[in-house]
Amino acid sequence: MMNLRYTAMVAALLLPTGVGAQVRYLSDPQPERTNDWLIAGGQVKQRPARAPRAPIVSQFDTVGLMPLGTVGDTVTLYLFPDGANLSMTRHATIRARRRFDPPTSWRAACDDVAHRGWMFELNAPATSSFAVVVPGRLPMPVRRTPPPLAIRGGQSYFLVHADSAFQRYRAVVAPATQRSADYLRSDFFQPTNDAGWTRKQMIGVRGPNGHNYGVVSFWLRDDYPYGRGSNTTGTWIVNAWGYPVARAPGNVDIYGTVDADGDGIDEVVTSSGLIRWDGTTWRIPPVYSDEPCLARRIMAPPPGAKP
Repeated sequence: MMNLRYTAMVAALLLPTGVGAQVRYLSDPQPERTNDWLIAGGQVKQRPARAPRAPIVSQFDTVGLMPLGTVGDTVTLYLFPDGANLSMTRHATIRARRRFDPPTSWRAACDDVAHRGWMFELNAPATSSFAVVVPGRLPMPVRRTPPPLAIRGGQSYFLVHADSAFQRYRAVVAPATQRSADYLRSDFFQPTNDAGWTRKQMIGVRGPNGHNYGVVSFWLRDDYPYGRGSNTTGTWIVNAWGYPVARAPGNVDIYGTVDADGDGIDEVVTSSGLIRWDGTTWRIPPVYSDEPCLARRIMAPPPGAKP
């Protein structure tokens, strides 16, 4: 009876309205526990307030080696009752874990969403809130001030990165006139002429040996023609002078930091999991695209619109 109920709940979570699809369940490969598990993260999708239910966590993991936990492990739910603002934490235990394969129609619709992953049933009370779920029993994250020179110093490295992205973008778009080229550049680098760097919120992070760092995530405005590229994104850890000491592709929401181990070194809570220091380097969780790509690929654009 439990398995039937669980299957129904998972199917309801995964299938968007209007998409005929069947999730396929795979045998659990029982991966060996590694440090990768400590940075993993999943999400609970928001539901109508009138229809709360026990949270079911979905986590993309193509290879299948870094689930956020196994049966009996404790996880932390960071809840967003209004869908936008983190205001509650809850701790729960994993009751069931399943490996899933995305529906065939999802694969055909959008490669970015055709990822295998994990589903977890928790023993938490029913909720209708969106939630980010990470391993361990963690407190509410705090937002620290970054080192004074981290933002200014990081700008020069960011602009080199942004300019390289713009040159690739301009070559693909190939504006036909100087006016078009000027507009393309102005739109990309924005009125601040820094690709939005000064508007991006950097959060301070306590690192090893008493050093302080900053963490920032970004999404550039290289809006490629449909099907010819994707926006440049990234998440960086920079040192006190702004030099990027760790980089990974993907834009994430950053909620703040916690000290999970009580060692004085922060973990960064993000929408994709935890950024952690593993003793030698900063580990950043992978970022997967999801529903917006699926919707854009399988739904016809409005009449007269070009995707």
